[in-house]
Amino acid sequence: EGTPVAEGTTRYRPPPRLRSHIDSRDRTCRFPHCNRPAVECDVDHTVPHHLGGPTSAANLAALCRRHHRLKQHPGWKLSQPSPGTLVWRTPHHRTHTTVPDPYPGP
Repeated sequence: EGTPVAEGTTRYRPPPRLRSHIDSRDRTCRFPHCNRPAVECDVDHTVPHHLGGPTSAANLAALCRRHHRLKQHPGWKLSQPSPGTLVWRTPHHRTHTTVPDPYPGP
């Protein structure tokens, strides 16, 4: 729409405009090789909200319910070093980095 998306909010749930931004940016669940559409996913805080993680594009990502729960299992770690770039670390200390697909050109 040409209007900026709010940087964040102190609320747990993202406002509709921010949710729309995450859905558009991520397009699918951000777990490697998962293709569930973002609009069917949870918008998840990388750093949990109750631990001070902001409700902002730099700390939110689309995760399907299965992968949202997986990241909470022992040994799994998730970080977001820059908005939209997710680094997954498995219990075996392997890392997988995912980045959003580029926006289609004109």
